Amino acid sequence: MISSLKIYLTEKLKEELPGKVAHIEAAPYRKVDFDFTEIANARKSGVLVLFYIKEGDPHIVLMQRPKYEGTHSGQVSFPGGKEEESDKNIEYTALREANEEVGVVIDDVEVIGQLTDVYIPVSKFNVSPVIGFIDYHPEFNIDNYEVEELIELKLSDLTSIKELELTKIKLSNNVVLKAPSFLFGDKIVWGATALMLNELRYILSEWKA
Repeated sequence: MISSLKIYLTEKLKEELPGKVAHIEAAPYRKVDFDFTEIANARKSGVLVLFYIKEGDPHIVLMQRPKYEGTHSGQVSFPGGKEEESDKNIEYTALREANEEVGVVIDDVEVIGQLTDVYIPVSKFNVSPVIGFIDYHPEFNIDNYEVEELIELKLSDLTSIKELELTKIKLSNNVVLKAPSFLFGDKIVWGATALMLNELRYILSEWKA
C-alpha cells in the first residue's frame, strides 16, 4: 500500500499543484496572495510531511507545540523549523528539524517532492512542505522543549473529510477568530498547517488504497 501511495504522490507532485484553491479554502483571513517583495524577504522554513505505515495503514506525523509567549503557542504543526546557514537546501532543513524535534532518522527518509509554499505573515516565514517516505514505523523520540505531544494521523482520517469546519480559535493575545479547521478528535488544526493539509487532501482525492 505504501509503495502505491508513493508512486501516486510522485506523479501528482509533477502536475500543477492545487495550492492556491486549497489554501484559499483553509486560510483564516481568506488571503493567500502576498506581495512578491514581502515573500522574497521572508525567513525560510521547512517542514516534513512524513508518510509511513502503522498497523497496516498509511499515517503522517504531526505534533502539538507547547504553550509559550509566542505567535504559534500550542498549535498543531508538522515537524520543522527555520533554515540555518549550514543547511544545504530546504529539504535538509525539514529533515534536520524533524530529526531534532521527533527523532526521525534523516538518512532513512526518501524525499519525493514538495507541496506549495505557505507564507505566514504574522511571523514572516515562507514555509516549504517537504514530502518524504520511510519504510518502517519510526521510533519517535520527541524533544520535550519543542513538542508537547506527538500526533500520528491515520491518512484515511484526512482523506475522508469532505469540508473544513469553521472553529473559534483564541489567539495568544486573547483575540478570538473563526478559522477553517481540521478536527481530529480533540485536536484542532488551523492556520498554515491546515493550508498544507488541505492541499494534501486535494492531491489525495483520487487515490485509491
